[in-house]
Amino acid sequence: TLAVPKSDAIRPTQDRVREALFSMLQNEIPGADFLDLFAGTGSAGLEALSRGAKSATFVEIDHRHLKSLGENIAKLCRSAGNTVTVRADVYRWLERYSGGGYSVVFADPPYALGEEKGYASVLKTLAERGVVREGGVFVAEMTAVQKAMNSTEFMCLTALLFPRMWTDFWWPAAPSLPTMFSIPIST
Repeated sequence: TLAVPKSDAIRPTQDRVREALFSMLQNEIPGADFLDLFAGTGSAGLEALSRGAKSATFVEIDHRHLKSLGENIAKLCRSAGNTVTVRADVYRWLERYSGGGYSVVFADPPYALGEEKGYASVLKTLAERGVVREGGVFVAEMTAVQKAMNSTEFMCLTALLFPRMWTDFWWPAAPSLPTMFSIPIST
């Protein structure tokens, strides 16, 4: 089990949500560079590593969550060499990002923060800063009252509805959905 800080500010991704999410991403995870935004305990990034992701970067600002995250990495990863932990405000970190991008970017912000800020500016920043590689995917959890939107940079597929929350998948604007969502039609 994961180490979880004594804090009302953390809400680890539920097991059934994480299982459904990674089932949908099963073709994207092996060999992926995974970015876990608002990482908390690191459950999403650690799950990605356990399913064959090449690396995981965890961005979290709360020192209590980072302490638990460090314990979880030490307990569950054979080598911490494929993990990077960053203590930073996610929005500021994204605005300053200058790396080579990630194949899978996952965001599970505190729901109130997600409702307050929305995703329009995040999508714009992800595109401007090259955070999501070409062919990559941005996945975000949000409350059921939030509305996902397409943008000029990304197209969205709202894939999963759980009580009181959505999980949305965004791809850099492309002419068609990735093959993981294609439905073969026999003639």
